[in-house]
Amino acid sequence: MKFRDLDIPDALRDALEMQGFNEMYPPQAEAIPKALSGKNLVAAVPTASGKSLVGFIPALNMVLRKRSKVLYIVPLKALASEKRDDLAKFSDLGIRVVMTTGDPDRDDDVSDADIVIATSEKADSMIRHGNRWIDDLGLIIADEVHMIHDPGRGPTLEVAMTKFMHRNPGMQVIALSATISNAEDLAMWLDADLVRTDWRPTKLKEGVYYNQEIVFSDASSVEVPPETDPIWAMIKQTVSDGGQVMVFVNSRRSTESVASKFSKKMLALTGSSITDSERQMLEGGADTTSVGVKLADCVACGIAFHHAGLDYKQRRAVEEGFRERRIKCIVATPTLAAGINLPARRVIVRDTTRFESNAGNVPIPVMEIKQMCGRAGRPGYDPWGEAVLIAKSYDDYEHLMDDYVCQDTERLTSKLGNEKTLRSHILGLIATGDADSEEGIAEFMHETFFGATSQLYGIERVIENVVDFLAEQGMVERNGDSIRILPFGKRVSDLYIDPWTAVILKKAVLKMDDDTDEFMVMQVLACTPDVMGMYPKKSDTDMLELVDAEYDGKYLCTLIDECGGDGYEEASWDNHMADLKTAVLLRDWIDEVSEDVITDRMKIGPGDIRSRVDSADWILYSMNEIAFIFNPDASRTIKPLLTRVRYGVKEELIPLVSFRGVGRSRARTLLNAGIRNRTDIARWDVGALAALNRIGPSLAKSLKEQAGYGVRDEEPPREDYDEETEYMLEKMAAEMDEKLGGTQRNIDSF
Repeated sequence: MKFRDLDIPDALRDALEMQGFNEMYPPQAEAIPKALSGKNLVAAVPTASGKSLVGFIPALNMVLRKRSKVLYIVPLKALASEKRDDLAKFSDLGIRVVMTTGDPDRDDDVSDADIVIATSEKADSMIRHGNRWIDDLGLIIADEVHMIHDPGRGPTLEVAMTKFMHRNPGMQVIALSATISNAEDLAMWLDADLVRTDWRPTKLKEGVYYNQEIVFSDASSVEVPPETDPIWAMIKQTVSDGGQVMVFVNSRRSTESVASKFSKKMLALTGSSITDSERQMLEGGADTTSVGVKLADCVACGIAFHHAGLDYKQRRAVEEGFRERRIKCIVATPTLAAGINLPARRVIVRDTTRFESNAGNVPIPVMEIKQMCGRAGRPGYDPWGEAVLIAKSYDDYEHLMDDYVCQDTERLTSKLGNEKTLRSHILGLIATGDADSEEGIAEFMHETFFGATSQLYGIERVIENVVDFLAEQGMVERNGDSIRILPFGKRVSDLYIDPWTAVILKKAVLKMDDDTDEFMVMQVLACTPDVMGMYPKKSDTDMLELVDAEYDGKYLCTLIDECGGDGYEEASWDNHMADLKTAVLLRDWIDEVSEDVITDRMKIGPGDIRSRVDSADWILYSMNEIAFIFNPDASRTIKPLLTRVRYGVKEELIPLVSFRGVGRSRARTLLNAGIRNRTDIARWDVGALAALNRIGPSLAKSLKEQAGYGVRDEEPPREDYDEETEYMLEKMAAEMDEKLGGTQRNIDSF
């Protein structure tokens, strides 16, 4: 079937043809006509099978023909950018596409948007803020809807979709998913037609390597030339034949060690190189780190590692280098498999277990392994892709073949039934008026995927416990059988933070006085459930114990607060040490300790710094908002820290980082030259400014203009996150402890 045969406007037909879309893939030919009919649809199809167009064409048709709005929900901010760029190719149709992935507390202007692309968190916050745009929704597209299975962000996706369907029963829903074993459950929940297929444009061959041979599930096999290391043997075989490889391992340290181990061999094989500017960027720019140097050394040889400890620019450089085929092999943690589209000819999965806190080494779920395998096969380049697991013995070979290669993925299950997960969502339901009683909350729960696939035994008790907690904390008020939101609860809902985080912040601001120092505030931020702790290494013990002894009895956040108010749990001391390590990191950051020193001292990556800073930035902002309610005097201590945390500077640099284009490094350069504020910049000659290190003519001119026409306020306005921080939630979700169902922060990370 051809795209031109679809019942769509002529302008859309022409636009598709202009972009080279002529013949539909079989999954598209089955799914798109169903979607265009207005029916709800679940399309469960493999990666690279044309899923995006199953959503795009009905979305564009909805806007052009019915003049209704479309919301496109994605699980990751990086995917939101991809979808925005893809839909921008249809801009000649006069359709306005807006991506909104910024602060949950800000209601972005999407009033004239036809299609809004948002994460599930941002979509839910649009409801909480009463955004009128959603009243005109005709279609919601939920991309990667199998993420409902994820303990970290699955509940938010599930609740947001249920809210939209609850408010607008006539709205169409299209859910796009990878192939899953119980897609019919999703279709039942959404009252949708189901299109399920294993068809791919490039055949995927999955198999197991053992004894210099890869045996695939279809009984075919490939001999692998002998090498000392079987992983290198398979990499060399593929690259020598003109292909690219992705190797998945279970820890950050392994990505770096494997890539470094093979770098010289890859250089001999490919003769790769990089420019001086590329090396400088990979090393970390002005804030060079040891991890960055190691990455640059690997990339110069044609191989790279990729994990959540890298910052955004480093990750993007690796991804683009691989797309451009300058990087022949990426060694990555599983987080890459759940993100952007980077197909390779051969995928090698070295590890099928990983370490989890309080559980030791546990098997990686089949669904995750299948996601990694699904990266094999480059449409337009290869007739098939190869995904290979590595066996250490014949028994291991049989285990991998039976339990992974030939096994279906686990069934999707809702993660909404947990009391700690529900407290935020129940507060949101009450705040938005979607429920005004315990009975109303229970009725809403029956409309969720959780309600559609379970009997909800005991849910009334869970709801009662959550409402009791919210009432005790002054967020809601009972009046007979009805429940109403109180100002504190409404503010917490709008801030989109865990209610227990709000309780911790409230307790802290009530204790704050003129003797409260910056570390005490950092410790409060670190012990909230919205800021991930960091696993303390043995080398951290002495330092952390010294800090703990110094502040013992002075903390604004106690051990009971840290463990969620449930009393002293067995792991509470470990959690305290993990939070304390994060607090020390934040203190080092605002004291302008270099990233290289922080990463080396704490044995972490640059991306770990960025994620903790970004989340602490938001919680500190929330702390200031809560201080306005309960203790406005506390804001005197908090407000300067807003800028210091955001930019990583001492107090003396606050006036300088308020200039656009000036961060911690350039601000220090300006101060060292004797420039302290706007007046000093106004006095300096533009040429003299340009001559300063890392300033240059363009920024110097901008600084003079800003000095002449005014600069940003001392507390910089909260703007939409730029791309450098868009991966923060993605990484934090990867750090959630899936085995505990999202009930406890995982203080270890990939």
